[in-house]
Amino acid sequence: MMNSKLFSPKGFTLIELMIAMVVGLVLLAAVYSVFNLQNKELNKQEQIAVMQDSARMAMDMMSRDIMMAGYGPSTMARCTGTTTATNTPCLGITAANANSISFTMDGVNGTADGDYNDANENITYDLYTSSGVPVLGRKSTTSASKQPAVENVSALAFTYLPATGTTPTTNLADIRRVQISITIRTANVDPNTGNYLYYNLVSVVAPRNMVQLPGF
Repeated sequence: MMNSKLFSPKGFTLIELMIAMVVGLVLLAAVYSVFNLQNKELNKQEQIAVMQDSARMAMDMMSRDIMMAGYGPSTMARCTGTTTATNTPCLGITAANANSISFTMDGVNGTADGDYNDANENITYDLYTSSGVPVLGRKSTTSASKQPAVENVSALAFTYLPATGTTPTTNLADIRRVQISITIRTANVDPNTGNYLYYNLVSVVAPRNMVQLPGF
């Protein structure tokens, strides 16, 4: 007779099953840890990309508008002096502040009518807070409501420069270049540090009409 022991079924012991489960849990924990780390890094990179795109979009928008400051008929009054009274309208930069800028133009929509009361002819950029979020605001006229241009803007600064040299000026008649500095933060904090990530962009814009017009 053949030995019956050769055919007797034999399974895993309880200890073997427990060891296998522990090894499996360890491997599962390692895989989850790697996945979670990669997911956090992917989310971080996505936020960085959005932040940088927002900074470039805001800079392009402001640069394009500021470049048109002072556009209009040469017969219209040009902004001079350090301040502009409300009863003396002028073309060009009307308010040169450290964290905001206002400027006017005429005929930007194709028709010069001797004033800057039309849409996108009297523009102001500054920062404000909306629902707890810092926002770059843009006004297209003095009576228009402030519109959000880009969110999560933590800092905005303007430096006004003359035609030559690097010494800033606040005299409207001397401004030929505007240095814009904008800082954007991520929408959410970095889960690894608990802090926001920031991106700063700086550009210098030379308003074409203020540079080319003699005596402006």
